[in-house]
Amino acid sequence: MIKYIIIIFGIILAIFGLIYGSLLPFAKAKIYVRAMGNLQSIKSLDEFKKNFDPSLDFYSPVGQEETSRFLATEIIGRMIYPDQKENISRELVNYIEPRFFQNNSRHLLLAASMYGKMFNIYGKKDDLKKTEEYFQKSLILNPKSPQALYSLFEIYYKKGEFEKSKEIGEIILKYWPEDERIKEAFKHLNIYTLY
Repeated sequence: MIKYIIIIFGIILAIFGLIYGSLLPFAKAKIYVRAMGNLQSIKSLDEFKKNFDPSLDFYSPVGQEETSRFLATEIIGRMIYPDQKENISRELVNYIEPRFFQNNSRHLLLAASMYGKMFNIYGKKDDLKKTEEYFQKSLILNPKSPQALYSLFEIYYKKGEFEKSKEIGEIILKYWPEDERIKEAFKHLNIYTLY
């Protein structure tokens, strides 16, 4: 009797594993691929949202992180650009930002890159502040993130916040002591003390 209960329980677990580990992620991916195929025919922000909502809102325990990341990469790479109207870029940012996982360093780096690109195009200080905040959050999760460390070093250096730049530079040199660019920046600022 116990043997049959174990077998039935095993079958039920296998079915759930198949549904949640394979079928739902496959369906989510299929919806996303279809939405990407429709991208060229989209004429408004409302159409964009209606096109991508089904893939982002489709429940699947596997694939949500990837779907949000893939769409964010598309938005950053192809939809936010110098000739794009600022209000459209901001709507796209507002659409994808809530879908970033705050406990995922890759998502935080994407968010930082997105706001960094917005700052570079539109020059709004709030975008630079958000860039900095997302890089700092990413470092909490991944203290050795080269992208976050080097970006923060550059942000602080360009803003003239040399003490913060020095702190980040020292962290960089701790992990990558051969980095001549950072050493040279320290010499230029007369803050070359440790290396």
